[in-house]
Amino acid sequence: MVVTPVGMKCPACGTAPLPRIYQVGPGALAVAVTVAVALGTLAGGFLFVWRLGVFAILLGPFVGGLIGEAASRAAGWKRGWTIATAAAAACGVGIVLLGPQVAVALASGSFSPSPAVLGLLIYRPFFLVFAAIAITAAFWRTR
Repeated sequence: MVVTPVGMKCPACGTAPLPRIYQVGPGALAVAVTVAVALGTLAGGFLFVWRLGVFAILLGPFVGGLIGEAASRAAGWKRGWTIATAAAAACGVGIVLLGPQVAVALASGSFSPSPAVLGLLIYRPFFLVFAAIAITAAFWRTR
């Protein structure tokens, strides 16, 4: 038995139902992931090319918050651990993996993915710090 405001109930009846804002369907989750990957790729490509240095770190919370909010909006204003984890993971894939690839492909005119591009990330510590801050902000914005 569990204690509730109206008296004792069995454990199944005493737990509150999950609010609809936290119930995310697979279709809404797919849309949220797609939006987060697209915006992360755009932000990662832009910051990979422009090398903003310390200013990129200051942009991290803003960009991550926007990506998280866009993912939540695309999923029908859903919140919770499921959408937050998906938005953060998709944001990370977009910023770190796809953004630099797209930026180099557009600059060189060659659209073949190059693993050597990811090796350039070692020489861009501000970009990696920006990515970590943006991923964290995307998670906490949708949680």
